[in-house]
Amino acid sequence: MKETTKTQTQATTTRNAQEDINQASKAGILMVTTMAGLIGAWGLACMVGALMTNGIGGVVTGYLSAITGM
Repeated sequence: MKETTKTQTQATTTRNAQEDINQASKAGILMVTTMAGLIGAWGLACMVGALMTNGIGGVVTGYLSAITGM
């Protein structure tokens, strides 16, 4: 009589926690950099709009009155 044996192998995966942390850090830095770029672009668009509406003199006058409160 022929005997057969059934064997099972388990695949073990080892994950490096430091690699996961590095990947999450890279994603976080990318999101922060993207948001900073979008905020900077919005600020630039606002400055261009103010210059087109009020001119350089109006922007400077408005800036000084906002700083001094007069």
